[in-house]
Amino acid sequence: MRITLKQLAIFEAVARSGQVAKAAELVNLSSPAASMALSELEKQLDTRLFERIGNRLRLNSQGSLLLPLATEALQKIEQIEHAFSPAGAELGGNLNVSASSTIGNYLLAKSAVAFCQQHTNTLVNVDIDNTQAVINAVLEFRSEMGFIEGQCLDSRIAVEAWHKDKLLVFCHPAHPLAGQSVAPSALHDMPWVMREEGSGTRDYFVNAANALDIQPQEKFRFSTPDAIKQAVKQGAGLGVLSELTLEKELIRKELAVIQVEGLSLERKFYRIHHKSRNFTPIGLEFIKFNKMFLNTDG
Repeated sequence: MRITLKQLAIFEAVARSGQVAKAAELVNLSSPAASMALSELEKQLDTRLFERIGNRLRLNSQGSLLLPLATEALQKIEQIEHAFSPAGAELGGNLNVSASSTIGNYLLAKSAVAFCQQHTNTLVNVDIDNTQAVINAVLEFRSEMGFIEGQCLDSRIAVEAWHKDKLLVFCHPAHPLAGQSVAPSALHDMPWVMREEGSGTRDYFVNAANALDIQPQEKFRFSTPDAIKQAVKQGAGLGVLSELTLEKELIRKELAVIQVEGLSLERKFYRIHHKSRNFTPIGLEFIKFNKMFLNTDG
């Protein structure tokens, strides 16, 4: 049996993208060449590695078994290449990270661009989704690291405090409670515009609100901060989002903040990675860069 690095690279790219054509682009091969490499790998291993669901390929049990081994092998090769690169050689390669909505849109989008502008031979791919989806991407080795707003209790994942944030309760400027400091009881029976299930913002707020017996009544649910802000502007109810997402609207007085007595909404953002996966040189450099660029804790 002679498994090649090209076959493993194609396999990992297909696992990450779900499509042979997209995987071929990631590894700079034609689609027919990528398809042939994947077929040869399955033939050598005498097993199928993917199941087709619609127009996407999903790892089956055998593919899930192979993925961490393939990723580790490819990382070892990259480490060897890096160790023997000439001193001062330009950093290069691709880095795949996942981030929950607030972090991805308001922090990592700008830091990824700045990083690639400084290291012109690199590409940082930032996949933005909710906290649970980010955890899944790290577990499935599709992302080298993840950045989340909520908790991760999976024992396979290493979790490190990374940054700080604060949630704000907000409303339409004409709302009776706009700009006021109120007791938690004042929010009883108020309609709310909430994030979707699996959102770190939603989980953190609901836990803090229930501790004060606010018991927010969800009237609308959206998966993006922009949709929530738009709904609140239309008078759909109260909202709660990171202060990072509300800066422009508050300056323009398109939205207003409600201070709730005893409701502490300061939280931490976390960086996560799979315990069995080491950081690549580009991953380590990205962590170092963010510490300076975003003033992160780690």
